[in-house]
Amino acid sequence: MKYLFVRLQPGLMRGLLGRYYIINDVNTLGVCEEPVMIRVDSNVNFVWFEPPFKGVNSMDFVVEWSGYLNVLRGGYYVIFMECDDGCIMKLDDELLIDGWVEQPPTLYQSPPLFLSRGSYKIYVKYFNVGPFGLVKLGWITPEGVIEEIPSENLYTRSGNSIVVKGLPAGSTIEVWSNKVLDRAVVSKDGLAFLRLNSAHPIDGYFKVITEGGEFQSPIIRDMWGGDVFEVKEVS
Repeated sequence: MKYLFVRLQPGLMRGLLGRYYIINDVNTLGVCEEPVMIRVDSNVNFVWFEPPFKGVNSMDFVVEWSGYLNVLRGGYYVIFMECDDGCIMKLDDELLIDGWVEQPPTLYQSPPLFLSRGSYKIYVKYFNVGPFGLVKLGWITPEGVIEEIPSENLYTRSGNSIVVKGLPAGSTIEVWSNKVLDRAVVSKDGLAFLRLNSAHPIDGYFKVITEGGEFQSPIIRDMWGGDVFEVKEVS
């Protein structure tokens, strides 16, 4: 038996995953336990005169953005943030911007960074207290262009597992990229979950093992956590 893998939903999402919290103590900047809103923002460039969430009458809030910065061209960059009130920014867990104080619109910038072509983990945290909020994440490129970081250079994933549905119950499926990355046994409902914790999308393939033999899919580009595939049998 041969199988056709159809991607129903991509895990790759342009932008950064934002988790929005209400501040319940402005003295300590303590926030509610669970975010009141989770969404993917194409970039970080906001001016708020009203609360960012519907049905909540508060301008005291915190946002955490996380994902990956995709550098398409190596060279020296300067990353900057403008904020009212406070902000921090980390790249690969290194704190590069620290402006975690109440303040009027203030510009912060990193030292010049040599960034090779590739992906870097990025984390941005911001808080606002009072009737006005401003936050912007940008960079100065090696060519000297000053701009907000475009959505094509920011991405996140919608989950940590690839979901495959439609295979025979009890069969085994593996995901490969040079080596096997994970394997799972298909449930009686025809579902399998394959962990994929890569920091960037991969070019890989599936291997299906049944009582009738093995099947290997063609190479599938840009596989990532959060992908959902449906499998169809073909003759």
